[in-house]
Amino acid sequence: MQHRASAAASALLCVTVAACSGGAAAGRPAHPAQSRAAATAEPVSGPAAIASVTANWKTFFSGTAPIPRRLALLQDGQQFASFVRSQRKTAAGALVLQSAATVKSVTLQPGDTASVTYTILLSGKPLAKNLRGTAIYSGGRWKVTVTTFCGLLRLAFGKSKHSVPAACGS
Repeated sequence: MQHRASAAASALLCVTVAACSGGAAAGRPAHPAQSRAAATAEPVSGPAAIASVTANWKTFFSGTAPIPRRLALLQDGQQFASFVRSQRKTAAGALVLQSAATVKSVTLQPGDTASVTYTILLSGKPLAKNLRGTAIYSGGRWKVTVTTFCGLLRLAFGKSKHSVPAACGS
């Protein structure tokens, strides 16, 4: 049982790092079409907002999305850029392109936040089901919150606080 928990934690770490690695090289500018799309504000309420949260959540956890695109979908994403660059060169990098997420539900909350229930997939198979996270509307976009991302990192790294980026706090 201990081996299974350890394997699950390791795989979760791979997917967590995958949330911001792979794809285009770090520092490469986003595609011009992506930059134009970012200038258009996403809806804040109703079914269109739920669709935006869902799409952004899936992109954030997609193993094929470029790093700049993923960091743009993370609240204060640039605070994690150096951590992401350092982690993408680890053994976990081989699993990066196999990650994805499905979104079970999105509930819009007051204060421009949304509760998200999701599943992380590795090679198309559920790794962690019915996880709960939060999205925040910031800069005209729905983004994965720092709290959600750091919570996944803490789950993946366990008690090893030195492995969690400083942007997550202590």
